[in-house]
Amino acid sequence: MKTTFLTILLLVISINLSSQTLIVENKTWNIVNCIGWGGCWTESYKINGDTIIDQIEYKKLLRTNDTTLTNWGFFGGIREIENKVYLLHSNSENEILLYDFNITIGETFSSFYYDCPIEFELQSIDTITVLNGEQREKYNFSNNESWIKGIGSLNGLVYVGVYWCEADMYYDLSCCFENDEQIFQSDNYENCFIYTVGVEENKNLVNHKIFPNPFTYSTVIKFDCQKNQNYSLEIVDQTGQIINSIDEITTGEIEIRKENMSSGIYFYRLYDDSDIIATGKMIIK
Repeated sequence: MKTTFLTILLLVISINLSSQTLIVENKTWNIVNCIGWGGCWTESYKINGDTIIDQIEYKKLLRTNDTTLTNWGFFGGIREIENKVYLLHSNSENEILLYDFNITIGETFSSFYYDCPIEFELQSIDTITVLNGEQREKYNFSNNESWIKGIGSLNGLVYVGVYWCEADMYYDLSCCFENDEQIFQSDNYENCFIYTVGVEENKNLVNHKIFPNPFTYSTVIKFDCQKNQNYSLEIVDQTGQIINSIDEITTGEIEIRKENMSSGIYFYRLYDDSDIIATGKMIIK
């Protein structure tokens, strides 16, 4: 009887510990991105399969802006070892420390957001109950940064430390799924997918993706293009100033070259004849 009880107890502990692991298969994160001067969209991330990069084994981290969750692109390699999570972006040669769940209160977490140094102090750890009833530790840092064990940053899985490095952009984890079961829903949203332009929902947003992103010399936006339809594109800096525009676009591929733009974060707005149909962010290295 005692042996049976210990076996069941160990099984329960094992299941609970595995659920606290951040980087596992069949997990999906939806993240709302909003531009301060107007417009929001949702991007999704998932773990799917393994890859070897420079003789190191990673999980594949995929991303999409498609609400049908069909057009996934490779974002980078991600791995978790002894409660530390590392990310190697597809356009970077250097792996970064994304999370350290071994950190204790009063210690400082130091790493990089892309090439931008980040640093913030762990101020407290409390416990929350997620949607499936499990208890998860919540790490509360300075500078608007919070992590949930097994879920990640409340700014979004890959946006740890974003507010050290970006202005006029806002990021929010809207929901998280494990094995097709929703385990987290942000109090800020009723739905997992948010797409708006200004305050009115844009019904005409098209499926699109930009790759590579970040980029050094050029990148390409691909979108669902309708025949006999002209499109235009605006590129906007973080102050909201239009710094470049492309008119009379008639194909579903738009190449954007760095040219006179300096390294940094920019936003694009794709228009049809009458409205904004897609928005997004791009980073020039």
